[in-house]
Amino acid sequence: MSRRNLFLAAAVFAVLAGVLAATAQGWQKIFDGKTMNGWRLMAVHGGNGGVWAVENGALVANQEKDHKGGLIGTEKKYSDYEIELEFKADEPVDTGLFLRVRDDGMGYQITIDYRKDGFIGSLYAPAEGGFIQQNRDWVKHFKKDDWNKLRARIEGQPAHVMAWLNGVKMTDFRDSRDRYPREGYIGLQVHGGEGAWGENSRARFRNVRIQEIKK
Repeated sequence: MSRRNLFLAAAVFAVLAGVLAATAQGWQKIFDGKTMNGWRLMAVHGGNGGVWAVENGALVANQEKDHKGGLIGTEKKYSDYEIELEFKADEPVDTGLFLRVRDDGMGYQITIDYRKDGFIGSLYAPAEGGFIQQNRDWVKHFKKDDWNKLRARIEGQPAHVMAWLNGVKMTDFRDSRDRYPREGYIGLQVHGGEGAWGENSRARFRNVRIQEIKK
């Protein structure tokens, strides 16, 4: 290789390395795998937040003894972002990833309802008690008894919400109104009620990270 070509190759490598470094720096862990620092229980949805522990690098969720639940939410509020996590759920489990959560626990919910007639990766509006968008094909892409990757993106106001299960798009919804505030917490749910959670069921979350969208 000539000196000129070697110089060009080095320059290209330097640019690519810079781009990769910038991309890597854009993602921030919001769960350190060891503690619940940065998260807090939210006594919402008729419960005290659920029972949470850190085990083997994962946040492990369970119902309270009286079958109550709630949310664990970030201490910080976020607006436009992408979020990724891995989850593993026993059957039956009713949980979910909440976006732009208000203080009363309401926000856009990406469902992780691993139970009879449940949905994973669909979009739900708890304040209105119904699905905004459903995808019945989730079972084709869900890994039973294994870790699954969930990615979600929310931006704009009214919000544009998208979600992917193991790389396959499950939800793509453009809201027509300001259903929830532009900024809110991120939440993970323990759904209350005897039918929502098995006695020995657990939901586990790990590798939770976020990339804020700056415009």
